[in-house]
Amino acid sequence: MHDWENVIRQRLRILRVCPTPRAEELVGELAGHLEDNYEDSLRNGLLPETAFDRTAAQIDGRFRICLTLRILQEILMTDFARKVGLPGLLTFAAAMVIAWVLDLAHIQPKTIFLANGLYLSLPAAWLCLLPICGAVGVFVSHRSGGSRLQRVAACLFPSAIMGAVLLLIFVAGFAISRFVPDSGWDWALDVPSLALWLTGSAILPAIPLLAGAAAGEQLKKIWVRAV
Repeated sequence: MHDWENVIRQRLRILRVCPTPRAEELVGELAGHLEDNYEDSLRNGLLPETAFDRTAAQIDGRFRICLTLRILQEILMTDFARKVGLPGLLTFAAAMVIAWVLDLAHIQPKTIFLANGLYLSLPAAWLCLLPICGAVGVFVSHRSGGSRLQRVAACLFPSAIMGAVLLLIFVAGFAISRFVPDSGWDWALDVPSLALWLTGSAILPAIPLLAGAAAGEQLKKIWVRAV
């Protein structure tokens, strides 16, 4: 009797990269299907080697791509959404609430003027409170069974969202400046400003978020020991 689960894992590399419980369930279902096909081939008079090759070929080529896409879909719909997406959105929401409270308190970011008219907006008070958000992301992701990498991804969600938004704005502005000559702004020459925006809104916030994540990991260990 062949170990069809091992055959599937050897031929589908995605299973080694993303060994999730749902992926293991899919492996078990597919292994049972392959075993039935193999037994049917033997009953039809095929040699064991020929039956094995013909059965194993079912997870090659186009079918392998379909299986990989299905496994990725399962991972995105279950693991990513539950262990990264939701904790990350909660982390982002907490960061935005803190920014809103600071704005109501009239605590404005500090502006640092650089050469050639460039400036960096440094929200010092917000950055000091971001470790709380990082710890929230780690805690929620841990409660959902997230791995260490997934917990880090969840706590960095605010930086990732801000960075993605700024890059989209820059790409849109660059396209407009190329196709609309009278737009009044040459985004191709504004790369230094983009770098400063990314630094102030995405790169610098990642540092306190990671610090909060590290603190959350330590608190999690203390909590586990206490329980």
